[in-house]
Amino acid sequence: MAPIDSVTGIHFGMTGYVLNWLIVISGSAAFCYIVYKRYILLRSSMPDNRFNSIIERIKGVFVLGILQKRQFRYPMSGVIHLMIFWGFIVLGLRSVELIMLGIGFSIPAFLSPGGFRQFYDFTKDFFELIVLGACAWAAFRRAIVKPARYQGRRQLEAYLILTLIALLMVTDMIFEGSFILYSGFGENQLPAARLVSYLLPLDPGGARVLHQMSYLLHLVIFFLFLNLLPLSKHFHVITALPILFFRKLQKGVIKPARWDISRIEEIEKLGVGKIEDLTWKQILDLATCTECGRCTENCPANAVGRPLSPMMIGLKLRKVAYGSVPLWAAPDYKARSTTLPGGAIGTEELWSCTTCGACEEECPLQLEHIDRIVDMRRRLIETSLAPQVFSNALIRLEKTGNPFGKPAENRIDWVRSVQGAAVRILKPGDEVDVLFFVDSYASYDPRAQRIAVAIASALSAARVDFGIIGPLEKDSGHQARRIGEEGLFQAMLKDNMEVLNTIRFNRIVTADPHAFNTLRNEYPGSFSVCHYSEILLELIEGGRLNLVRRLPDGDVYTYHDPCYLGRHNGIYEAPRKIMCHLPGLVLAEMHRSRDRSFCCGGGDVALWYEVQQEEMRMAEKRIHMVEEIGATVLVTTCPFCLLHLEDAVKTADLEERIKVVDLMELTVSLLRDTEGEGQKTAER
Repeated sequence: MAPIDSVTGIHFGMTGYVLNWLIVISGSAAFCYIVYKRYILLRSSMPDNRFNSIIERIKGVFVLGILQKRQFRYPMSGVIHLMIFWGFIVLGLRSVELIMLGIGFSIPAFLSPGGFRQFYDFTKDFFELIVLGACAWAAFRRAIVKPARYQGRRQLEAYLILTLIALLMVTDMIFEGSFILYSGFGENQLPAARLVSYLLPLDPGGARVLHQMSYLLHLVIFFLFLNLLPLSKHFHVITALPILFFRKLQKGVIKPARWDISRIEEIEKLGVGKIEDLTWKQILDLATCTECGRCTENCPANAVGRPLSPMMIGLKLRKVAYGSVPLWAAPDYKARSTTLPGGAIGTEELWSCTTCGACEEECPLQLEHIDRIVDMRRRLIETSLAPQVFSNALIRLEKTGNPFGKPAENRIDWVRSVQGAAVRILKPGDEVDVLFFVDSYASYDPRAQRIAVAIASALSAARVDFGIIGPLEKDSGHQARRIGEEGLFQAMLKDNMEVLNTIRFNRIVTADPHAFNTLRNEYPGSFSVCHYSEILLELIEGGRLNLVRRLPDGDVYTYHDPCYLGRHNGIYEAPRKIMCHLPGLVLAEMHRSRDRSFCCGGGDVALWYEVQQEEMRMAEKRIHMVEEIGATVLVTTCPFCLLHLEDAVKTADLEERIKVVDLMELTVSLLRDTEGEGQKTAER
């Protein structure tokens, strides 16, 4: 370890010791002041419940934060980030050591010249070379490669931070290298410093002066860098690990309207209308955003030209938030009263989102874009600023329990088409093995009804003891909640729970991933809920369904992962395993598949509202992805996906080349040799 000559030398008319203390005190004070102003912003926000499941949270910090697991999704930029991040872990201790030595303190573990001291010196020197290379690589990518997601971004700030990081490495290398020149020690364990010593043609006197100046420069750069962090997008250097600790642990769940008030009728105003309505976690999300652009790059709505960029929504909110608590002035109440939805954030931005979750899946820090969008939608609904088409659909939901406005008795009209056995309509007090929760679209929409018929036919053929609650069932409320009508969602949840609690069953099966997600993740109780693909796989692998027919030769099949089955609930394998069991099926995967599936636009808002500003419908873009791999049959497991993708095939004039089918319908078609053989299949 090189001695700190600048402690005893004279600089700018004062001893190095005094100068070092002045730099440390002023730099630390400025940093604490800036962070305190950011803390005031957090403290003035709404409460949030983020202190449950501590062990799981700590595990996530290690896997996602320390090991940087999600960076491997992007090999090029991910490797750069990993090199710089792990370099920071190693070299952060070095900067702390230098600061302490400069003001007269030391780290006990570093006092011994051998052992840990020698190991660390070599390691930190090695990482200095790695970090320098990573900084050069990152600058090259920004200046020459220019990835699309970097375009229109604040490049100057990025170059400044990269320069400061590189200077921290270089100043320490010069500090150690110059010491080698005038002392002759340290060349064995310091490869970077030794390299610098070869490049510095200095005599011992000049090397000593450079040694002192490089230390002071390192100290100044360190505190300049430290104070720039909370003023820039690089605040995540400080907040990344805390934000990963406080991350949402359960996918598919929308945050409650208020964490501190459980009864919705007691909430004075719903949703986020002003910056003060955001929770402290949402504010911390805004401060932590790295502006990497991965959320927007992978947003299907953005890909088809809709006015939505998850990143830009966050940045606009951050600008308002920071403006409400300026650094060098008292809180700005005018900024705090800025209207967010319909003001700083355009309403079309909010309605363009399908809540597919692609943005959150790609975010390396798991920032929660969907909750903030839904919170602002709640405010639009609360203040009657939503499109009229929503009001009409929500009124029908409230009055009839379904968005079609049809009588509850009509929920069971589809059962007459089920072959093989009568569908049991359950009443309070009944007991059944499997409760089939049909939900609204599979109950009323003619095309989606065929999926319900196929599910009931398969369950009957496998002799599963199942039933439906028919007229007693109401819409699951999935769409109502994500549109922003929290009160209506709570009312439908309450009505459905009252019925479900009167019937004894072992598990619920659904036709729709949206209903599956809501029943599984947002309804209270300990229900075992599965999607039809899960129970279908059980029946096939258990030998309870015999596939006696073979698919025609010549077709190539591909599978579209519904967002609320895949990304939000992690069910990717069951549908694919079923397809592998279907005789004659040849499966090809699209590039955008599994957790990178491309949303068809068929859920939530798109059911009742069509965004006008788009270059192409999302479903049509998805169909072109099918066409690119040469597939002729697109299989899905969601009625909304089916409806939108079938329509997209027609609008793209590809009906002769591509067919869209539901997986359950496809499977049931192989259960019988000829039409009307369902009963024989059931008997077998």
